[in-house]
Amino acid sequence: MSARDWEQSDDDEVDLGDDEMEDFKEKGQEINGKAVSKDAHSLKRESSVKQQVKDVSVPFVIDAPNNLKDLSSLLDGHSETEIIEIISRIRTCNSIRLAAENRRKMQVFYGVLLQYFAVLATQSPVKFKIIDTLVKPLIEMSGETPYFAAICARERLIHTRTRLCEDIKVPGKSSWPNLKTLLLLRLWSLIFPCSDFRHVVATPMLLLMCEYLMRCPIQSGRDVAVGSFLCSMVLVATKESKKFCPEAIVFLQSLLVTSFKGKLGTHLHNEINDQFMELKTLKPWLIIHEQVHDVSPVNVLEIMGMDPDAPYFSSDNFKAGVLLSVAECLRGFVIIHEELCSFPEIFLPISSLLEEILEKSELPGPLRDIFHEVVDLIKKRSEEHHASRDPLRMRKKKPEPIKQLNPKFEENYIKGLDYDPDRERAQLKKLKKRIKSENKGARRELQKDNHFLAAVKEKMRKKQEEERAEKYGQAMAFLQEQESAFKSGQLGKGKGRKRRR
Repeated sequence: MSARDWEQSDDDEVDLGDDEMEDFKEKGQEINGKAVSKDAHSLKRESSVKQQVKDVSVPFVIDAPNNLKDLSSLLDGHSETEIIEIISRIRTCNSIRLAAENRRKMQVFYGVLLQYFAVLATQSPVKFKIIDTLVKPLIEMSGETPYFAAICARERLIHTRTRLCEDIKVPGKSSWPNLKTLLLLRLWSLIFPCSDFRHVVATPMLLLMCEYLMRCPIQSGRDVAVGSFLCSMVLVATKESKKFCPEAIVFLQSLLVTSFKGKLGTHLHNEINDQFMELKTLKPWLIIHEQVHDVSPVNVLEIMGMDPDAPYFSSDNFKAGVLLSVAECLRGFVIIHEELCSFPEIFLPISSLLEEILEKSELPGPLRDIFHEVVDLIKKRSEEHHASRDPLRMRKKKPEPIKQLNPKFEENYIKGLDYDPDRERAQLKKLKKRIKSENKGARRELQKDNHFLAAVKEKMRKKQEEERAEKYGQAMAFLQEQESAFKSGQLGKGKGRKRRR
């Protein structure tokens, strides 16, 4: 199975059943006109019987599906608990530890399951419970086949970015990510470590989210919500590594500008200085006109299925919820980037913008409280950075006199006497000279000792050679005498021996 097989575009038609298992309902017994609930023991026995009925429909030994159609026919019509059990049995029966060829099967199954996860996000209505059910096995299987999981994620990221570049060229078309892309990005942020300095999946994923925030124009209220959700995902991805992503901060700043009533002052406009501000502030997307009593964060998963021109996106409740998310994200970025040396230059313009919004816009009480909290936090951290900075100073150094080449003459000059006016330097020179002379004296003494020892050793060697030569001469004389006697026939003859007859 190639990496492209599991990529499923939004326009592809996949025959997947939308019917889920209906929940079992408890039956009441009516006695004397009153509904009486069942006994606890009978309820437990009935649920166990029904569970056995469900388990009967799920085989114990299941082969790993090779394509999306087989997996859909296997999982459709089952509850979340049964889906978990089916995937667990597939992984158990086709475990990599059982046989070497199972690795290929599990890689194919991982790609099919990831494709099924992506296809579920394109259905209407979206089955969020089943999608949540698939997250845990996908994370566990990614640990079993990490290389293949990384390949699948990178191929999908490349495909997504190619589609982004094509959509941006079409005027009037929304190029923001759809629900499937958002869910995949969130899944990969859970699977792969975002704390690494450089990662084959996490780094391209973070760059893609930042590119969405920088290049995509805002054309509807839904784009505003998707952008704020991407900012929160960037915050989660950079929380541990503390990487600085200016695209997210600039986007949040642009959303704050769209909630400002009136025109920005010249000084504030110069501080913001965003070249892409025109793409984000075509309309006052977040200006609140009426008082909002209940402020709650926007649920992006629910609004992704709405029409971009829905009246909900122009309501004050939606705008207040987005501003609440923006303020929460800003506070998170302030906390993780509080150690940056350039913190005041990055966040003080945002603090000034928040103060202007608080003065000239009608915000509900909870929003005002969190805006004040963010402003106070930025000012506190900026004051700490300003206090820790040292002002620029010129180097404190005595002026060096101009070197003159005029010759100096000393009257009544005495050879060997030091005429240095600096007594400490003269004393130091004297000590160095004395040390040098002492070194020379010690070297001479050592040389004399070496010569004496060498002479003694040479004398002893010559004496030993003379004694050896004398002994050698005596031995040679004795041997020559013996040889001469032997040759003359006199060797062995004596006066006491008599000749035989």
